[in-house]
Parts: sequence; structure tokens; C-alpha cells
Amino acid sequence: MRVISTFHPPSSVTDAIKCHLTSDASFIHLVVSKPNRLDVYSVQPSGLRYECGTEIWGRIVTVRAVPTHQHSKDNLLLLTDHPEPRLIFFSYLTPSSCGPFLRAVKTLSLYYHHARPSEFLHSVLVDPSGKVALVNCYTGKIKVVELEDGLYVNDFDVMVAELNILSMAFLPVGTGNHSISILHLDHNQNLQLLARDLILSERELSPEPSLLLPPTILSSSALALTEAPPCLVTIPTQQSNGMEESIPGGIVVLGGRKIRFFELSSEEWKDKYRRRQLKRECQKKNSGLSLGAKAKEEQKGREIKKRMAKATVEWPWREVTAWTPANDEGTRFFVGDSYGRLALLTLEATAERTLGVIPLGEVSPPTALTYLDSQVLFIGSHLGDSQLVRIHTSPISDINSPTLPIPVDVLTVQLSSFPTSGKGKGRAWETDREGEGRVLALNGTFIEVLDTWQNIGPILDAVLADIDGSGQPRIVTASGGMNTGSLRIIQNGADFQKAAVIENFGNFGKLWPIRSRFHDLYVADYVLESCHNAFCRFDSHILATNSVETVLFSLDQPDIVSVVSTEAAGFNPSPTLAAANVALCRNRAGRTSYEDSSLVVQVTEKSVLLLEYDEVLQTHNVLTSWRLDKLGEGWADRTIVAAALNPSQFVLGLSRKRLVLLRLDENQKFQIFRSKDLQEEISALSCTPLDTTKMFSLYVAVGYWSTHVVDILSVASTEEAFQPVCDSVSLPALPRSLLLHDFGNTPQLLVGLRDGTLVAYTFEKNELQDKRIFSLGTEPVGLTQLEMDSKKVVIANGSRAALFYLERETLHHSSIFIKSVFASATINTRKWSSSLLLMTSSGCVVGRVRDLDKMHIRTVPLGLDNPRSLDHDGSLHAFAVACVRNEPGRVGEEETSTSSLKLLDDKTFDLLCQFTCMNDEEVTTIQMMPSPKGDTAICIGTVFHKFGEKEPSQGRLLLFHAELDTRLSSNKHQLKQISELDVKGCVYALARVNGLLAAAVGPSVFVYKVDGTGFQRIAEWYHNYLVTSLVARESRLFAGDAICSVSIIDLVQAEGGEWRLESVAKDFSPLWPVTVESLDRDTIIGANSDCNLFTYTVQRGETKTTLERDGFWNLGEVVNKFIAGSMSSNGSVSTPGVTTSLTPRLLFFTSSGRIGVVVDVGPELSLHLTAVERNLRKVATEVAHASHAKYRAPVGAWGRCDADAAAYGFLDGDLLEKFLEYHHPSTETERVLAGGSPPEKLKQTYGEIRQTLEAVQALH
Repeated sequence: MRVISTFHPPSSVTDAIKCHLTSDASFIHLVVSKPNRLDVYSVQPSGLRYECGTEIWGRIVTVRAVPTHQHSKDNLLLLTDHPEPRLIFFSYLTPSSCGPFLRAVKTLSLYYHHARPSEFLHSVLVDPSGKVALVNCYTGKIKVVELEDGLYVNDFDVMVAELNILSMAFLPVGTGNHSISILHLDHNQNLQLLARDLILSERELSPEPSLLLPPTILSSSALALTEAPPCLVTIPTQQSNGMEESIPGGIVVLGGRKIRFFELSSEEWKDKYRRRQLKRECQKKNSGLSLGAKAKEEQKGREIKKRMAKATVEWPWREVTAWTPANDEGTRFFVGDSYGRLALLTLEATAERTLGVIPLGEVSPPTALTYLDSQVLFIGSHLGDSQLVRIHTSPISDINSPTLPIPVDVLTVQLSSFPTSGKGKGRAWETDREGEGRVLALNGTFIEVLDTWQNIGPILDAVLADIDGSGQPRIVTASGGMNTGSLRIIQNGADFQKAAVIENFGNFGKLWPIRSRFHDLYVADYVLESCHNAFCRFDSHILATNSVETVLFSLDQPDIVSVVSTEAAGFNPSPTLAAANVALCRNRAGRTSYEDSSLVVQVTEKSVLLLEYDEVLQTHNVLTSWRLDKLGEGWADRTIVAAALNPSQFVLGLSRKRLVLLRLDENQKFQIFRSKDLQEEISALSCTPLDTTKMFSLYVAVGYWSTHVVDILSVASTEEAFQPVCDSVSLPALPRSLLLHDFGNTPQLLVGLRDGTLVAYTFEKNELQDKRIFSLGTEPVGLTQLEMDSKKVVIANGSRAALFYLERETLHHSSIFIKSVFASATINTRKWSSSLLLMTSSGCVVGRVRDLDKMHIRTVPLGLDNPRSLDHDGSLHAFAVACVRNEPGRVGEEETSTSSLKLLDDKTFDLLCQFTCMNDEEVTTIQMMPSPKGDTAICIGTVFHKFGEKEPSQGRLLLFHAELDTRLSSNKHQLKQISELDVKGCVYALARVNGLLAAAVGPSVFVYKVDGTGFQRIAEWYHNYLVTSLVARESRLFAGDAICSVSIIDLVQAEGGEWRLESVAKDFSPLWPVTVESLDRDTIIGANSDCNLFTYTVQRGETKTTLERDGFWNLGEVVNKFIAGSMSSNGSVSTPGVTTSLTPRLLFFTSSGRIGVVVDVGPELSLHLTAVERNLRKVATEVAHASHAKYRAPVGAWGRCDADAAAYGFLDGDLLEKFLEYHHPSTETERVLAGGSPPEKLKQTYGEIRQTLEAVQALH
């Protein structure tokens, strides 16, 4: 059983609309849909503010606004197409008791058993009056939904003769009437535009085309079909100044090489047409002849002819992918193409109706354009980052370059000749023919990017790489498309922002901040920042120590950290074990109080010093000391080996197993308050008060050397000193640091071990519970407390540094991406407020943590170079990236395509060198080939695209070495081609198997020996249709056939040294896999074109070996890549008794930007988690109450049917982790635990389930 969980949610945008979700008409909302989520933003003067969102168990196609009787307020209408087409009606609620949220008020299933899904158009239209919505999901059938006040009233189906509908739009007709324009592809492959009347009373579409828009055939030369079909845009009837009659509305056809405007028919034309038809009927009647079917068809063909558009204008760029109105009059529209070229389309409100195109600049390739207000536009993108931009009236940059490239065959006009307004009677310019518009030629970009939302999709390839050798892996993806190709470097952790690097600081193992007075820290929290100079002195010094000395640094100047001389410092220069400011304890009338002081305690191996800070002289002076050699027999021969301090208690661990608690008396002298001889030598101590309002602690945590045990001892016991309050805990390694810490809800004991592990326990009811283990490398772990924005945090430093904090009653950790942090401290100065001081191998770093858990995404823009494949090699310190570059032209023109191999530095991502392929050749795959000598070869596979070929017939294998170019500087490389080999077909995939190279070429798999002489074929396998995926594990190959299914092949060496490929097992079902990967030698996992995940396991019988499918589950998105590994190695966490059954195996990447993890679950735990998921489905329901079982049920090529089996072999980790959001005890948790019947009652307790799911969550 495998658990599928999300590491990074889908980030591509499918649709976006502007609406008013409240009764305040001035309050604008933006609703953005992603593949499985709906988000609502409000438009603020500062930008967009997130209001609420909801997850949808399905795949969102589009979202629309439905006006209500209060026309200032809208409801939302959502269309999904998985697991079945459905409409969901949402209302936006803003209760005073909580934040705003979306409530589903109605769900309408659109599913039909035997209907054929629409091939081109899957969308919903809402009439501007809000009375009718039309849904096109199935061929020949349109769903009509009647609405009232923005809500569902009734629905019915109407049959439509146009089968291949490309686009639809409502026509601007009178109130109570409804007509739709339809652009479709007829049986002769002609693009035809017509209109039909919707007759609600008869519940049908008019059988004959409406006279509002005479049927016309559009020229295929100017309107070529592309991946983005043409759009129909409604133009309302308008009133022009100086004209008594209104100007008819119509339809604009957006798409192809030319934009056309077709005006609605006039009443005069319609009367003339009716008279002509009546005359024709009379003639037939008088002649007594009836037309045959062929004659009727010929007559109909004469009526449908190519009609002249009222206005046209050339479209100079690629296919239109999105548009949005720029005003309410229907005279201006923002239009974007597939390469992000944004332009303003204008339509004059005059009788001549001239069209014009004004180029504005380049943005991300839009899937959704939404005009908000004040020249601000939202661009939602699937191929690039979504953006919030402002359109300026004058260019803001690049004023000497054309705004957008315009082909020479497109007629242009200068700004002085372009109409600046829709008003006026005359023509704006002379044209070659009636109604032909112009494109305005401009310089400079008019677009300012105000905000950006990162989108890492679509991801075509990815690698997991430890770039800096820190043990913290990064995900590097090949993302984007069109003009936004990029590499994305992704890691999850704390947002640590460096403020400074202190040079020549030295090399120290421990750091302590020292204030001039004890209460400075507390006053700073309550005093206004403007008054800090008057009331707060912040930290004044840093005390640093190593195994040799202790050094005091002064922080008296904002930009300077200076060393204080030994004489002025006052501190003992020998190595320090602990140091801290302390409070002055007073006992008056039997009551103890704590006062501010300038006292500091320093603990060294031989003594404990009490120092006082002189603010005038700015020096520390020793007031008193506590020395072991002054205490007589039994003390003098001991040393202090560990120490822990709080404001009033000083706990010492002495050699030969003695524990001592010191306090200050009224005369500021040290006195022994408690002491006890223990059974083991002490390695670490902690006496941090669990109640932060107290100056003392009731407990002391003690770690021991030889037994690796930790005890919690009571300080308050009067019967006998240091009595244990709970059972001891045994640890796998030596405790080197301890911290009793209350994160604000439940006290925790954190133990840093010598082997780089941190162990955490919950300390509740005098018991240590819920053991969790976090790996931070191999170096001993140190612990430091930190308060960040009123949130209590602990920083743990070892080989790697991480922040620990409590979220929803669960201990979380977040990495700090700084290498080799071996000491840390908090620091609070005028310049470095609430900051961290981190001692690293490269210096001392000062910075602030802005966010505890943030997805860090670094973008390496490649522009038109779209990355298709990549690989990383640590010895080269480089990424090899295969790119395809398409130079955009006009619609219908063939794009100029080139392909290249780029070698990029893995830290700076600078281009080191590049290889460019031949004409019509494309790099399809990359494989690094390390050699025993330590050098790495780069092997690439290519394909030649030849005109007219349905399947490629030629490709190449190329072998390169990256060498330093001695003719240039030492950091420059050159790709030296070692060898090449022509192959008959496309090289779809490469894999390294037993040090050899395996290549999937067309239907075959070949194995080559690669050396300095080139490629030597040693084995081949011909048993597939089209091998597009190939991965290796040891000597075994796993192949995915794009047409058929999956195969497992062994590479075997015979006794004579010959190699051969032997088939282990093969599945013959029509699966159509997109990508495959191995989970182990006998298990293969893959994803197919129907968005399903599947697994197969080798089953060995007596006579044959077969592949048995043991997992089938629908993800809802196409997975393009699996890679072995996980992100959990970065501060990995384990829970004893649980994590032995949880093994993170793979990461997967989808076309929408989702990154997920695949976790193997042991057999017994699988049964428990399956039961939890079953019960949780009835509690954690989706907002529209969709069935989770249907949502995850696998989908076939022909859609879903009742005979389809439910999902199996996988568990939904995202659903399971919703259990962690519930408090306990609560109705939700009780329902999950009890189930729907006695047999469904869970065997595990709430604590056991929570512990398991926390372990699952920690793996991503």
C-alpha cells in the first residue's frame, strides 16, 4: 500500500473572473481557479488580499459569476469535468463570528452514461441578465439551466445540430429573449458561424438558424485551427454621439490571422429575407413541385455562404488564448496570445465600426485575463507565473525598441493616425477596403508588473540534487513553456534573511548574548519602537567561547562588533560552559521577589563567577566567585563538566557524578541550595522555566554519559534532593544538549544527541510521551530558545540547522538553509532586532527569521528556451539541460525551432557551454555517465522531425565530455563531442544499467557499452510498440510502452561474456503510460494519460512469471516524471513504532505544478490507515459533498462507468492529514474513531492515529 501526499500544490491557473461577492458595489473581488481549488481575493489599494478558498474534489474547468436581483452582488458557478461533469453554485458569506467563506448551495450533475464528451468546447455561459446558463459538455447536447436571483431553478437538455462546437456566446437581444451564436466545424471541415434562438417555453433551440446572425462560412486560410480554438465575443448595442439611432451589436471572432466583427442583422434585412422566403414558398406551391432532399441541401448551402465581416483587423501574433473586456461599452478588449503578447483591441462606436490593435508588451502566456480596475489587469497562466500588472498610457521602459514585433506583411499605422476615442462620425484612417483596420506601431513597453504568483508548472522533468553538499536536497524542475521556460529550484524551510556577515569573528562553539541589565529584554517587548533609545539598551555584548578561550565582543556601535580587552572584559578567559544575565532575588517578610540587576553569571570548569556591569565605565567587574578548590574535601578534586542557568538558579554537573544547584543569597553570595551524588556521569543539563512568567524552574533535566539516559528531577521536593518525577528515557546516542521548553501549549523535552539526532518528548502529567526523532546530520546538536512574533521557537544546530515550533498541537521543524551551523544565539540590538547569530564554518552570520515554514522557489529564467530534460552531476558541479527554442511567428506559419544542450553551473546557474543540434533535430533525453576514473560523460538522445512523417525514423546518440577551455578563463567549459551514433527512430529515454547505457529507441530497447571509442551495442530487445519510458534498478530495466503497457527486462551476462536482455514479465492491457519508475526490483509504478497512478508487482508462478496490477488510483492530473528519493532527508523525522512501517520512495511531478510524494506503508499499518480513510470520508467532506470514492476511482479512456472498480493500492495522504486539523475530543474525531457501525470502529486510539499521521506528514 502506498500513501500519496502533496508537497507542493498545483500552481497553474485555469480561469479567473472579476465579480462583486458582497452587496457593496464598490468592493471588487477576483476569483481564481486552479485545477482543484477555488481562491477568492479582494481588490485593495495595496494590491490583492486573500480572503478565502476551498478545495474541490474534481478538476475545475471554468468559473463564472451569476448576477442576483441585487445586481451589485454575484454568486459563483463552477464547472468541473472529473470525476463527472457537474455544476456547483456557490454563495459568498461574511459572518461576523468568523472569516468569509464559500458555501455550496447547489450541485447539479451533468453526467450521461452514453453521451460522447464534447471534443473542443467544455464550458458554461451565463446570460448577462442572470436568467439562463448554458453548459456544453457532450456532443449534440446543451444543458440549459434556468436561474432566479443567482440560484438554480430548473434545468433541461436541448439538442443541437452543430456537433463540433468551438465556441458559443449570447447575442445582445431584448429582455426575455435569448439567442446564442455558435462557431462550429461542419461535416465538410468548414468553420461556420451561425445563431440559434433559445425558446424557453418550448425547451428547445430553434430548428432553423436565427436571422439575427446570418450563417456564414469563415475562411480557413485566415482562421486556421490551433490548440486554442477561436473565441466569440459579444458586442452590445451601442449609442454613438450625434446619432439618433443606436449602433447594432454583434459578434467578434477572436482567432486566426484576422479578427472579424460581424454585425447583427438589421430589421430591414430580416424583412427582406422573410419576403424572399415567402415568395419562394409560394412559387413552389403554385408549381405543385416539392424539392427533394438533395435540392434542399443545395438550397441550404446557397444560404450559408462566405459573408463579408463588418470590420476586420490583422492579428500579427500567435493564437489568442485569453481576452477580457476593458470597459462596459464593449469597445475595448485586452487580448493575449500563447506567447504572452498583450494587446488592446479597439472597436469604434461609429457606423463604420473600425477595428484596431494596440500592442502593449509581453506578459506570462495567459490562460485567463481579468480586468480589475484603474488599468490593473490580472494574468492567470498555466505556463508561467501569474501576474498583476498595470497598463500605462505611455511607455515606461525600452522606449527605443518596438513594443512587440510586428511582421512586415501586417499593415500598421502610426500613433498620430490612430483613433484615440470611440467617438466621432468620420473614419479614423483610410483603408484599402471597407472595414479593414490597422495595427498601431509603437515603441516601449506599457506594462508594469505589480505582483507575481509563482507557478512551477508544467513540470516536464526534475532532479533531486544536493547542490552545496550540505545534505539538504533541492528539487530542480524543468518548467514553463512558450516565452517563460525556466528552471525552478525548490526547497521548503524557514525564511531566514541575512542582515550581515561579521568578518574576522573567530571560530567559536558557543555564544551567549549579554545585556547591560537583566530586564532590558522584557522592557523591549512593551515599549514603542520610537521610545527604544530612552528605555531599552538591548544586548550590549556577545560572550563567545571555544575549547581554548573565552572572548567578549562589544555591540556598542550599530555597525561594529569589537573585541573587549581581557582587562576590561572582567570575564574569566578560560573556556566557558554557560553564561547569562540574572535577576536580583529579595526576600521581604517571607515573600520572594525578583528585581532588575546588572549581574551576570559565568560558569567555567573551575569556578562560577558573579560579575556586575558598570554602565559608566562599560566594564564587567567580578563581585564574588564560587570555586571548587575552596570547598574542601570531596569538592576540590572535582571539575564542572556541565552547567545550565536561569534567572535565579544555577545548576552544575560536577565530575564524579555530583549534581549541584546554586542560588544567590541576600548578600549576593553563592550558596548551595541542593546537591546530590548520582549514579552516572553527567553529560548535559537544562533548568529552563516551563512557565516563562517565573524566574525559577521546578525541574532539572539531566543527561548521562555511559547509559545515554535522560532523567527529569524535581527541585521542589523537600524530602530528598532531586527526586525523579518520571521514568527515565534511554536514547540511541550520548545526550549533548537538553532543553525543557514550553512552546505555548504543551511542555516538551528536547534532547540533542552527539550523532546529529534530536529527540523530542511531550512532558505531560509527569510523563514523557510521544517520542519523535529528527535527523540533523552527523554533528552534535545544540539548542537555543527564540521568540519570533510572540511564537516560541527553538533553533537546533548540527550539521544542518532547523527551527522547531508547535503548530496545531504538533511539533514541526523547518530547515535554515545555511551550511554547517555549529553555534547559535539570539541577538537584539538597535540594528539587529530579534535576530539570530549563527556561527558557521565561513563566518558569523546575523539575520532574522521572517517565516517559519515557507516554500522557497528560485527561478532561473530561460525565456524561449523551454527545458525538456535535465540531469545533474556532483563531480561536474553542473546541470545538463536539454532545451527547445521556438521562435514565435503568426498563426498558421511554421515556427522556427532549434534545440540545444546547455551546461549550467549548479550554484550560480550561469551558462558554462552549449551544444546546438542540427536543423530539425531535437534533444529528447539526457543521461550522465560517471566513469571509474572520476570524470563524467554526458550522453544525449535526439530525434529528427521530418515533414510528413507520422513516426520519427531517425535520431542520434551523442556523447560529450565537459572540459575546461584553456583558451579562456579557468571557469569556462567547452563541450567536446566524443562520439555519435545514428539510430532508426526517436531516442525517447536513456538509463544507466550496470555501468552501461540503455536506450529506448522507437519500439526497441538497446544496451550500449560507452567508452572513449564510442557506442558499442551489446544487447537489444524488440517486443513493444513505442517505448517512451525507461528506468533501471541494478541490472533490471522497467519499460513503459505509450500504446500498450509496462514490461520488466533483465540484463543478463552469459558465461562467455555475452550480454542479452531477457523479458521477466509483461502486462498486455491497454494502459497508455506516460512515465514509469521502480519502487523495488519487483514493483513498478507509473502514470497514464487518463491521470491514473498504477503499480504492478512481479508474481512468480510454477510455469510463468506475470505482472499483477496491485494499485490503481486517480490523481486528477497528468504525472510527467517520477524520481527516486524524498525531501525528508532534510531534517528527517521518525516516530518509533511507526516510521519502521513508513518509507518515502518517490517524488512525482505533474503538468499543473503539483509535487507529490509516494510513501510505502507496511502491511499492518496499511490496514489501519485504510480504515481511517474509510471513516474519514464521511467526516472530512468536500464543500460540495462530492464522493471521495468516485473522485479517486480510476478513469478509463472512455470515461467512468458503473462497472469501473474503486481505487485500490493507494491511500489519499491529503485526506488522511485532515484528521490532524481536528481537536480532541470533538465530534469529528469521535465520528472517525467510531465509524458508521460497530465493525467500522477503529482499533487504534486517537493518540496512535495522530502519531502515525504526523509521521506521514513529516515525510513531505
